[in-house]
Amino acid sequence: MLKALIVDDEIASLRTLEILLGQYAKHIEIIGVAHSASEGVKAVSMYNPDIIFLDIEMPGGSGFDFLENCAHRNFDVIFITAYNNYAIKAFKYSAIDYLLKPIEIEELHGALEKVIRRRYSNIDGRNKYYALFENIREIVPRKLVVQTDERYECLDISSIVLVESRANGSQIKFADGSEVVVNNPFTELSALLEERSFAFISPSQQVNLEMVRKLTSSPECRIEFKNQLTIPVNPEYYKRISKHFEEISK
Repeated sequence: MLKALIVDDEIASLRTLEILLGQYAKHIEIIGVAHSASEGVKAVSMYNPDIIFLDIEMPGGSGFDFLENCAHRNFDVIFITAYNNYAIKAFKYSAIDYLLKPIEIEELHGALEKVIRRRYSNIDGRNKYYALFENIREIVPRKLVVQTDERYECLDISSIVLVESRANGSQIKFADGSEVVVNNPFTELSALLEERSFAFISPSQQVNLEMVRKLTSSPECRIEFKNQLTIPVNPEYYKRISKHFEEISK
């Protein structure tokens, strides 16, 4: 049984979540509620919850204020928001779970399943919140949170050179020559990075165009990065990536 704390100033929303958890999440015990960020901080010390359902917009302090005032974040957070706004992009890049109001049962189940898997696998999730605090202050997030077998890693997007698909996840290569294999599916990472200056060079590879030094098409299509790494480019993608490279180089 996991202990849950709800921090939300809207009574109707709070009651709805209590009902949904009571009916559809028997493995979750609600051990307390709080109606503001300051009440939430006190409740954390009092109850030591495993999961916190946290509203973003509250009088007297936001959900982010609440997190920054919690000295020890040994709990998982599921954010709740009525707005599909800029914060959602920061959540996605930071691997943060969230629910949109009105809450749908399927979305609630999905968020809880991810939290439960993390807690029982003992993966260290603190890096997610460090990345969130930085990303939430940016119009375009600069950090990407990925998951390895042991923990969440907080990556500087600008240092990534290449992302490749692997059987059970993805491989990420960096400008300094290092690399890491992560559990995140390539489709998940590429969807986020495509919003930045990343482009496909094959169905299973994506590169950071800001790290590209030059492109060559003869005798074969190749891409050379600023760190001297050189790799072939799928000819079907060469024309498209050349156009993107020219645009960001102007």
